[in-house]
Order: sequence, then C-alpha cells, then structure tokens
Amino acid sequence: MALIHPRSLERWQEWRGSRRRARGIHRARASETATGYVLHTREGEGSARILLGIDTADGAAHGGLPAVLPYVHGSAAVVTPAGLSLEELSGPEWQHRRIAHPSAALEGLGITSMLTLGWHLEVGRSLHEWAREAEVPGAVVQHDVLTPFAPPLPPDTTLLAWTAEDGEFHRAERDDIAVRVVGSQRLWQSRHEAAGETPTLEEQPMFLGQLSSIVLPRRVSLRAAATYCRFAEALYRPGPAETDRLARAAHLLLRRRGIGFQDPSITLSAQPRPLATVFSADILEAAVRGIPAWVHAPGAPSWVHEQWERYGMRRAGGEPTPAPVVGTDEPARLIAQILEGGA
Repeated sequence: MALIHPRSLERWQEWRGSRRRARGIHRARASETATGYVLHTREGEGSARILLGIDTADGAAHGGLPAVLPYVHGSAAVVTPAGLSLEELSGPEWQHRRIAHPSAALEGLGITSMLTLGWHLEVGRSLHEWAREAEVPGAVVQHDVLTPFAPPLPPDTTLLAWTAEDGEFHRAERDDIAVRVVGSQRLWQSRHEAAGETPTLEEQPMFLGQLSSIVLPRRVSLRAAATYCRFAEALYRPGPAETDRLARAAHLLLRRRGIGFQDPSITLSAQPRPLATVFSADILEAAVRGIPAWVHAPGAPSWVHEQWERYGMRRAGGEPTPAPVVGTDEPARLIAQILEGGA
C-alpha cells in the first residue's frame, strides 16, 4: 500500500482531521504557536548559512534535528514556536529574537539551505513556503518508521531518508523529490550508547500500547495488546496519549483480564524488558540495544504486514527482530555536510 496522499497536504490534513481524537491534537498545536515564533541565530565560519525549523522538543518527534548543529561550521539559524525550550539553543553563542512570522525575519540573512521535519506542522509549513518563494534549497529529514499515512513531502524537496527503501516509499514516484540516504540518528545514538554493554533484562516482557494511534483501528491495537499480554504473561505499557475515555475503558478491560501495567513514567532504557507492539521505531531501537523485540497484531491491515517486511520486524513466537544495519558515520554529521553543500 502506497501513501494515501502523496502530494496534497490539504487532503492529508482533511484525512487527519477526520480521525478520532485528531481535533484535540490540532487545538493543542494551534495554542502552542498562537503567540508567534523565536528566531535563534549563531554566527559561524564560511559562507554557508543553515536554517532549521524545529516544531517540538520531543526527542523522538524532532528527529534529531538539534544533533545537526554541532557539525554546522557555518552560521546557523533556527526557528521554533514561542515558548519552546531546547537545551541545544541555550549557550552564550546563541542570540534569540521574538518574531511574528518567519518570512519577514529571514529576509536578508543569506540562508543557503534549510531543514525541517516536513510541512505538516506550523513551523515547517511556514519555512517551506518561504524557502520555495526565496528559491532556497529545502530538505526534510525522516524521523520515524513510515506508514501509508505519512504526510506528503513539500514540493521540490530533498528527503534525507533512513534507507533507500524508505526513500522510495516516501518519494511516492514524484519527480520533484530527491532522496539522500543518511540513516537514522535515533538508531545511531542507540547503538553507540549500548556499545560494549550487554543489557540485564527483566524477565517479564511488556507490550507497548498504541490505543491512541490514528492509523490503527482501536480494535486491532486492543486485541494485539490483550492476546500478547495473555500469551507472554506480559505487562501493558500505556502509550503517552492514552488518556481519553475510551482508552481508560480499554485499560479497565485489560486489568479485568488479569493483565498488569507498567508505569509509563519509567523510561524504556531504565527498565529493559523484552517487548512487543503493533509497529514502532521502538522495536528497531530495542533490537539495536540487544533487547528481544517482536511485532504482534492479529487481524491487522495488510499495510502493517508490509511495514514489518520493509523494516525486518519479526512476529511474536519466533526469533526476535534482528538489529538493523547502522552506518559508521553519524547521520547528523552527514546531514550537516549535505546542508552546507547546499542540500
């Protein structure tokens, strides 16, 4: 199954708005950006002037964008929503200026290339619109495993993909998209943090909940959790957004079936256990760290099985997912080189 909306952001947004719980998500984003933006600038050496757009402080969601900055030798500019705090932008070398909108503030800065997570979030949309008008080369970095419901890429963009397969999938046969394979910063960091260490595993496995996913029917994610936890005597770890009434009712049902819960405030790395879920980059990250990990989803749509194949995720009951190949070069360094070469 290919992308449901390979070109039209508006149609993708309409689809997202039609999904359960999506309206609440949109309201939160609007309130985060209602007070404007902040332009952070740092002077460097050379003629390159790199622009990054960062919409969130969530490490898993911002795709490792701040990790690029230490490798940028030229000047750097970063646009964030007002109120967003990032430790990577807090040093004395950074200057900060509140702006009403990026378009006017970026004129005259001599930006030579730009990088975002895409144009489906507020900052990314503003920067890609500006860059296209200003004829500045733009790039998008892949930050998660891809599903057919991924947002379309902005026009005339370079995609910095985890793998060639991901690049072709997200490119969706468009002739205005270039693909460069750089690898996953998240997986690279996980491998290097775990280098030379053999994790001491807790015996009881856990299942990562995905009841809040808007791309999965809730009956699929609930059945997957219930059947795996009963089969493997596993704990259930609620997803961070499982707070609505239906999710709480599902939690009650699981507890009535004798399934224990893991405290979601404990990080995955702080209490390593064998794990399973329907699909997630957490499966690949666990495999890189040497933690047994599987996927499990009875009755899942066919695209889920296709995704398992693309990422080499193994089904519960067999051998665990093998660690994906991680390159020797840090993706953040490769991305900085691409940007300073003009994307």
